[in-house]
Amino acid sequence: MVSKVSNEFTSIGCNRVPQVAAWGKDGMVAFGAYNYVALYYPEDPECRGIISTLVGHNDRVNCVDFIYRGEELNQRNIAIISGSADRTARVWKLTKDKKWVNSAILESHGGSVNTIGVIRAKSIIVDKDLIVTGSADGAIKVWERSIDDDVHDSIKCLQIINLEKKYPMALALSYLPESKIPMLACGSTNKKILLYIQNDGVFIPSLTLQGHENWIRSLSFATYTALPLSNGTITSSTSDSTIQEQYKLKDGDLLLASASQDKYVRLWRVSYNGEVSGSFDNEEVTNGKSKEKKSLKELLENLPDDTMDTLYVQLHTKAHIIDVDMSSIKKRYSVMFEALLMGHDDWVYSVCWQPPTSIMDKEGNARYHQPMSILTSSSDKSMMVWKPDQETGVWVNLVRVGEIGGYALGFFGGLFGPKGNYILAHGHTGAFHLWKNLSSDHDWQPQISISGCFNSVQDITWDPTFKYLVSVSLDQTTRLFAPWIRQFNIDQTEDVQGSEKQNSIVTTWHEIGRPQIHGYDIQCIAFVNQWRFVSGADEKAIFDAPKTFVQSISKLLGEEVSGELESRPLGANLPPLGLSNKAIFNYDVEKLSTPSEDDELLIRRQTFTETLTTPSSLKILEKPPFEEQLLQNTLWPEIDKLYGHGYELISVGASHDGKYVACACKATTPEDAIIRLYNTTTWKELSNGSLKSHSLTVTKIRFSHSDKLILSVSRDRTWSLFEKCEGNEATPYKFISKNKAHARIIWDCSWSHDDLLFATASRDKTIKIWNRETTSQSQDQNQWHCITTLKFNDAVTAIDFAPRFIAIGLENGQILCYQSNQMLIDKWNLLIDIDRDKCHAASVNRLTFRSTNALSTNSDRVNRLQLASCGSDWSVRILNLDF
Repeated sequence: MVSKVSNEFTSIGCNRVPQVAAWGKDGMVAFGAYNYVALYYPEDPECRGIISTLVGHNDRVNCVDFIYRGEELNQRNIAIISGSADRTARVWKLTKDKKWVNSAILESHGGSVNTIGVIRAKSIIVDKDLIVTGSADGAIKVWERSIDDDVHDSIKCLQIINLEKKYPMALALSYLPESKIPMLACGSTNKKILLYIQNDGVFIPSLTLQGHENWIRSLSFATYTALPLSNGTITSSTSDSTIQEQYKLKDGDLLLASASQDKYVRLWRVSYNGEVSGSFDNEEVTNGKSKEKKSLKELLENLPDDTMDTLYVQLHTKAHIIDVDMSSIKKRYSVMFEALLMGHDDWVYSVCWQPPTSIMDKEGNARYHQPMSILTSSSDKSMMVWKPDQETGVWVNLVRVGEIGGYALGFFGGLFGPKGNYILAHGHTGAFHLWKNLSSDHDWQPQISISGCFNSVQDITWDPTFKYLVSVSLDQTTRLFAPWIRQFNIDQTEDVQGSEKQNSIVTTWHEIGRPQIHGYDIQCIAFVNQWRFVSGADEKAIFDAPKTFVQSISKLLGEEVSGELESRPLGANLPPLGLSNKAIFNYDVEKLSTPSEDDELLIRRQTFTETLTTPSSLKILEKPPFEEQLLQNTLWPEIDKLYGHGYELISVGASHDGKYVACACKATTPEDAIIRLYNTTTWKELSNGSLKSHSLTVTKIRFSHSDKLILSVSRDRTWSLFEKCEGNEATPYKFISKNKAHARIIWDCSWSHDDLLFATASRDKTIKIWNRETTSQSQDQNQWHCITTLKFNDAVTAIDFAPRFIAIGLENGQILCYQSNQMLIDKWNLLIDIDRDKCHAASVNRLTFRSTNALSTNSDRVNRLQLASCGSDWSVRILNLDF
């Protein structure tokens, strides 16, 4: 009986849209991944990666943010809100028993929810949370959330703001200075920022800010703070006091940062100007016009001659005046353009203020302080940290981090950590990039983060020794996952929520290699031996592990290096416009440092240098690599190709002795549906090795554990068996049996550990288990009969046997485990229905158990099975089944 099911590892890529990630006060990052909201602690010293995926949305998650409550530094995130292409937004909160639940659904939008706004202010003391959502239907909706109980929340739609032909791209909410009146900023496709102020519970259009020349992609509010000292004066850090003096910032002023596709970031200031008394000429002040118009030239001519020498002269843009009625009084606010941040070379997707922190005054008291620091991310492959210059108060770029070369295409979003000493970015590859500031001199260094596929994962397989796992995906990559085993001492690290171990052996899983980055969608994979595999796509290639990988995997596993190393290349390189990974040997690196006056050789060396993996990449890994290293430095050299198939490979299998590879391609005719056999010594197709039986695409090929039989299943609803011909090298396998077993496509098949049974899984929502037919009258062992049929509520897409167990994956993402009676192999009972939060949100494409022998070497738990799975939801998962 399974006593516990736990998540060992989850890998999934971040959705490639802006505003899809948020960093909470407790150090947790919530981000959209496929239809999930994934949770992750970047500052976790154990580097455990994704801890949970929240299931609820029915389409891609587009935006995520945290809901805060509390006063000043005591603010905490009480819930998560996410918006999706399924036209809804959902609120998630943690219950008292530490489970995440979907407490409320915000629905009624007519299009994808693309942006969310929640209150960001110095103090948020409320009983009801204000939320705004922006959708592709051109509407902004204002919602009010109140807590009902530990599991449920109430949601009320307060207002619908119709933007007509404009679409909201970014939203931000805060309070007007010196008040609790909400102010909404909306950046849209008309290149303008729309400001709304709430009056009697309704947001009223108050002002339009112009300046950007392209769509506005991000908005962020912050409240300027100055530190009161014992003598009653107001001061702050050097740079902050300078900006206060030059730009006349006052304590409590509201600052709005806006980022646009025009490559610029603009800062706007909202200031409280006091109460209004008497009449007021709205047109005159609001439009910033005086009745007596004077040109700039006339104004400059009227200045005294010595003004330029004795006074500091500063030109200001006009101030927009807004009057707000508050019960019996009217307050006046001014909105003014503050600064233009120029430095990026491409679209700026996000802008983020550094979170508030505490600062000590002269009396030794901790005070709330908002640092004047901004983080921006851009498609130009960089993130920048901006601060005011200490001398002039002008905003300057102090730090620039990012990607160089490779396949990087820039960042979609950037976030500050809650303490301001970490920054996090996500980009086009679905991975996160993490940097930590190691000193006060802005020494930002990359840290271990997480990565994952950003399209359907089609297949996974363990290497023959079960030490690492490899996946192939429609994102055109092959990714290699392995455990990182090391001694861990919590006393030498920061205190992070959830860290409990002290001075112990810690095992965490990471992506440590990306052997193949291809130009085609990759469909299948099979290992020939521990260091060599075949991947199937439109191009059918064989890859062999380089020397650096063999040494690195041994180092990460804490094992001695095994296998022949000297004959292996150091690494691999992908030439420009090429699809084949070329091996790099020692003499290639030596040639780079050998001087030559031959012009032709210089040209060749220059081209080679530009695409060659750098010498640092050829070093042995002592910790999991960063995304930049995965993209460029962990490729495996391609040693050969498989020829013969006319279309892309759909299934591939390899014999356990490593002698043969069988593969089949997409087919609509019997001529294309043949299974071709290849000799792994020469990588040539066997002259009489074609296995003919099916009429449509072969979906799965499985060798029995003894390699005496090959089982194949197909879209033609049949399974076929081929038997090994001993001593016949030209025709190693022959057809022996076939059965039209199911009413619909057969997606998968699997052999039992002793080869006495095999199972077939079909779209007809059944699994059939087959046994070799033996009777007293006939000893014909080529006939197999169905001994039992298991029925389900959805199509069965993946199965795998373990001793006395069978794991089952359904089209809806559900994973089940069945167990057989020890004495009756035709009796199978449900062992466990794995919780949905540990399963997939879309079709399960492959299931594979890890050998208990491999598991026992790295764990004290001998009564444990590990089950790896992949699905159309972009995720790769490893589950622990404890008995």
